[in-house]
Amino acid sequence: MQPSKLAGLFGLAALGAQAQVPPPAQPTMLDPIVVTATRSLKPEVQTVRDTIVITRTDLDAAGNLSLAEVLQRNAGIEFRGTGGPGQPGGLFIRGSTSGQTLVLIDGIRVNNPLGTTSIENIPLEMIERIEVVKGPVSSLYGADAIGGVVQVFTRGKKVPHFFANAGYGEDNDWRASAGVTGVDKTTSFSVSTGYRKVDAPSATNSRNFCHDPDRDPYENAFFNAKVTQQLWNGEMLSFNGFVSQGKTHFDGCADNDGNLHDDLNKQTLYGASVSAASLFATGWTSRLTYNFGLDDTQVTGAFPSTFKTQQDQLSWVNEFTIPGGSMLAGAEGLRQTIVQSSSTFAKDHREVAGVFASINQLWYGQRTEASIRRDYDLDESFGDSTTGSLSYGVDWPWVGALSATYGEGFRMPTFFDLYGPTSDFYVPNANLRPERSHSTEISLRSAPKSAWTWRITAFDNRIEDLITYVFPTVENVKKARIRGAEANVQATWLGIDWRGALTVQRPEDDETGKRLQGRAEQFGTLSASKRFGSAWTVGASVFASGDRFDSVTEAPDTRLPGYAILDARVRYQVDRRWAVELSATNLTDRKYESAVGYNAPGRGVLLTVRFDAF
Repeated sequence: MQPSKLAGLFGLAALGAQAQVPPPAQPTMLDPIVVTATRSLKPEVQTVRDTIVITRTDLDAAGNLSLAEVLQRNAGIEFRGTGGPGQPGGLFIRGSTSGQTLVLIDGIRVNNPLGTTSIENIPLEMIERIEVVKGPVSSLYGADAIGGVVQVFTRGKKVPHFFANAGYGEDNDWRASAGVTGVDKTTSFSVSTGYRKVDAPSATNSRNFCHDPDRDPYENAFFNAKVTQQLWNGEMLSFNGFVSQGKTHFDGCADNDGNLHDDLNKQTLYGASVSAASLFATGWTSRLTYNFGLDDTQVTGAFPSTFKTQQDQLSWVNEFTIPGGSMLAGAEGLRQTIVQSSSTFAKDHREVAGVFASINQLWYGQRTEASIRRDYDLDESFGDSTTGSLSYGVDWPWVGALSATYGEGFRMPTFFDLYGPTSDFYVPNANLRPERSHSTEISLRSAPKSAWTWRITAFDNRIEDLITYVFPTVENVKKARIRGAEANVQATWLGIDWRGALTVQRPEDDETGKRLQGRAEQFGTLSASKRFGSAWTVGASVFASGDRFDSVTEAPDTRLPGYAILDARVRYQVDRRWAVELSATNLTDRKYESAVGYNAPGRGVLLTVRFDAF
């Protein structure tokens, strides 16, 4: 490439975008292309890491479920909810907390530097596909990837497409969305938007100190857009942008005069990225990306508050073709800023820089993945971190593939941990170290395109230097160990499509031997779907979970019994473009809690009309 062209490419890329551009839709679910496991495009069967792919078809079949509930229908993932639509909750991947799991939307970080991860305001209609990598991957992504990575790809296909749908359900639940994709020889674009409003029941019950039996409505609106342009010598310039705003009512505690308040949490998530990619030489692809994320949260009620945080990330990733595989080398910088806050922080920004490299090889049925990363704390607040990962897999004739992985992860202390406002009950600790993890797993999976596809995985994750509140401050005093096994199976039997997932685990405090808060020791899903002719599809699924404790001491009054919920769905394909769906979640209206004092969603029936034109 000419030097002037290189300079021009870098000038465009300095505007930004993300390294994980979603792959084209695949014609078969048996061999999907994934990007999150290795930060490069690979067939899922060629990756060693345990990766889940959730397609748009899966999301259409989810009916009234939230993103967290869809994720929970997979092995190794559970959710601790605090009410119905729009209410916050905790997502656990193999026992790790939400703060220990990196969440991305089109490569843009969703994890808030204040310590929250708000997936409740990511509606399913905004999503084209989801990839989940289980186990620590900080050696590729840096901070927060102890439990794994959840990457959401927003709507948009690689072929011309228009969709529109509208639905109505229980609790006066109105929703609608639409989108369009256009493609020519050098340009592609997609735009989608959607809206939902539901008069949800109260999120709390009488066991909650702030309980108010009034309803807690939820409202969400989103918009996302993508543009990709091929330039003069095959260089690619891409732009992605999204905004999602959620308005959630919740039961606020009494104010200083003893009056109950119907509080409102208004959160707006903004994201944008621009990337420029070029084939510098044969076998060398380079991409420069800038990601921008903004979380604007405003709470009104008894105790109003405002928090606005911004994340800016610049990354340069180079992929090289080598004999038998590929090699990745890159560098990135992350700046996190508190733009506005109703609380006083001792410091309002921090910067981290990282360099990383990885290698992926496939030789005669043997797969090797290795990566290493060094993250530098430029503000000298919590120290530098080095993480690594090594995976090896080998094909077994007539069986499938056997693999083993060792990985390391770390999580930065939050702004609240390091610099938060001081009170009589809380003093921040500027001397905290990052939380760290060491994980091993062994997995056996079926051969590609088998009649029965399955995967069995045993894992052991040790987390050290857990940041724990010890009156009146936070300290690195706890250790945790999470051991367990997972099984996934998918098959067609007796003309019925079956899917199953089961997790058995022991998430415990390494010092006390007590179970970690909010985790069940067993949970799983079984679903079945059958087509009748060319028009009708009927499906049902059962999700079951064992008991859990909503405390660190296993106090008897915090034990939450196990439960099982039944979902069902009927779809009628009117013609090639029109379809009507009737879905029901928690069909038996099972009453249960996954957090003390908070109601789980009851029965939800939803009627949806869909239009798709290709």
